[in-house]
Amino acid sequence: MLSLKENFYETFKNGKPDAFVNGWEAFPQVWDPIFSYMYPIVPFSGQTVKNPLGVTIFWGEHEPGAMPIVTEETKVVKDVTKWRDYVEFFDFRDRGLDWTQAKADAEKLRAEGKFTMVWNTTGLFEMSHFLMGFEDTLCNLIEEPEAMHEIIAAIKDFKLSQIEYMIDELQPDVFMTHDDWGSKKSLFMSPGLWREFYKEPWREIVSLIKGKGCILMHHADSYLEPLVKDMLEIGIDFWQGVLFTNNIQKIKEETGYKMLLMGGIDVGAADVPDWTEERVRAEVGRACREYHEGGMFIPSLPMGGEGSLYDGVENVIKDEVRKQSKIYFK
Repeated sequence: MLSLKENFYETFKNGKPDAFVNGWEAFPQVWDPIFSYMYPIVPFSGQTVKNPLGVTIFWGEHEPGAMPIVTEETKVVKDVTKWRDYVEFFDFRDRGLDWTQAKADAEKLRAEGKFTMVWNTTGLFEMSHFLMGFEDTLCNLIEEPEAMHEIIAAIKDFKLSQIEYMIDELQPDVFMTHDDWGSKKSLFMSPGLWREFYKEPWREIVSLIKGKGCILMHHADSYLEPLVKDMLEIGIDFWQGVLFTNNIQKIKEETGYKMLLMGGIDVGAADVPDWTEERVRAEVGRACREYHEGGMFIPSLPMGGEGSLYDGVENVIKDEVRKQSKIYFK
């Protein structure tokens, strides 16, 4: 029987795994001080906090992550042509962060035979709309392209410095980046705009992470089917968060079975307030049945981290994945 690490490697290289990789079992997250600094104690009680860049953040109960609240009053960058007047991208190495607990957590996972994984959330597009809102971000790509290239380059450099700092401190096996480029059924922008503004900056980020010897996992719980060849080209060979609204089997074929896809379970069918064990197991079974062929698939909820919105759902999913493994890995 393969270990958690061995089974993942066999899945990642489309070799001979002996079971489905079961969600996040092989690579639980190490909570690092950069994440805590950028998302300072986000409460679930309807309150908001501001992060160090001045973005107003809210995280509601049963919501999968923290989100910005951008109004005319809270908007950080009110005029993208003058963005330097509104936001300053600082150096985290000057902030006196304490890595003691994160390093201890990473060592504990290594001793348990698991991967160490860290994440850097709020990617280039997400940081854009955190600072100026969705509408302004999308309009500015067309109306103020020069300024948008400038601020995206500044965000990219800000992210690169964070990532290098994190890797230097923790030497993780897996590094997860976050950036949603679409909704459930469509991209937020045309493929051409994404390629013009975000593709090359993302190539630099991916190159740094993989150049440091980390496995890159990119989270985007989105419809991204028109971009998968671009993603593979810039080095993203592990896409976490793939929604069932993407044609998952087609994506495998179009990428030559070189992109590992993690997700496929419909949140709306499984992780809901009135969930039942029968419905959750049926949805997991559907995903495994429809997407197992050809390998390169990890069944999971598409959210960008371990767990489920509603207590108990994740446990049923993991148990059913174990049962499905006995069907497809005889």
